[in-house]
Amino acid sequence: MPRSLKLALHALVLLGLVGGTLAYFAAQKSLTLTVDGQAREVRTYADTVGEVLEEEGLRTRSHDVVLPGAEAGVEDGDAVVVNRARPLQLTVDGVPSEVYVTALSVEEALAQLGYRADDLVLSASRSERLPLDGMALSISTPKDITLLVDGTQRVVTTTAATAGDLLAEQGITLSPTDRLSVYAEQALLDRMRVQVTRVQVTEVVETTPIPHDSVETPDADAFTGEKTVTQEGVDGEQATTFRITVSDGVETAREQLGTTVTRQPVDEHVSVGTKQRPVPAASSGNSPSADGLNWAALAQCESGGRPNAVSGTGKYHGLYQFSQATWNAVGGTGLPSAASADEQTYRAQLLYQRSGAGQWPHCGSRLFS
Repeated sequence: MPRSLKLALHALVLLGLVGGTLAYFAAQKSLTLTVDGQAREVRTYADTVGEVLEEEGLRTRSHDVVLPGAEAGVEDGDAVVVNRARPLQLTVDGVPSEVYVTALSVEEALAQLGYRADDLVLSASRSERLPLDGMALSISTPKDITLLVDGTQRVVTTTAATAGDLLAEQGITLSPTDRLSVYAEQALLDRMRVQVTRVQVTEVVETTPIPHDSVETPDADAFTGEKTVTQEGVDGEQATTFRITVSDGVETAREQLGTTVTRQPVDEHVSVGTKQRPVPAASSGNSPSADGLNWAALAQCESGGRPNAVSGTGKYHGLYQFSQATWNAVGGTGLPSAASADEQTYRAQLLYQRSGAGQWPHCGSRLFS
């Protein structure tokens, strides 16, 4: 082969090599890649954003933000931004949820989620960075709670997460028997009503009488209708234990636990006359009686002859104006003014036999008229 031809061929090959190299370098692109706020320059021959990320070993997930999109083409000088999402285990006022944010700090996460108030109570510092695998964050927002306790009602503004936290914040202590209108673990909501009911449970012993019985014994030596107490009756006593529940000062329940007899009753013993009474000696009209005494005249003087007469003071009753004590002393029962005229005359005769006419200081002389 002629030397000139060889030189020409070498020249063509060299030109091809130089041209290819120039074309290769001409196809390379310089991009600015920003990942989670950190920017760096990358050089690539990739045609799309997705290819660029693949070259850089970045695998994006569904919640990540990629600008422009993975299918977008790239040119020399372009910028690609990747903000990777962080899972956030978020609890707001006791209500849990899972959200994803591309924020790099708690402060930025709050802004992304729309919590911009300065008086939030957070479980982490606002400046704390969010790790790529996420974190748990609790938020308590200010709430107006109507609190009723110990007879007072007031509205308190609180960032307490639960009813129990609110009580602790307000210095309110519950006894084991006190009741809360909501569960202590219940999350607080704005305008919620929380009531504390003070409950006291005590055992009380109350004593009550046990009525005594009356035992009657026939007495053949006493007239019919005459009763004499030979042994006084005494009421017994029993003690009953109650469990009493008082809610805010008002008794709301009473449970009987048991009863014990602390003193047995003692029966009353009464002798009851069975002997037939003699026919009363008194007679009607103004004539003296068979015993020679003018009982009708005495009755006329004492009561105007009215068996049901009662003195103005209410102390003296009947034909002969018996006091209740005197009537009972001669075996009478009930009110003297309620007895028959014959019964009253009979009792008056008994009284005369015991004490004479002096029992009627003003009218006793009429017995002898």
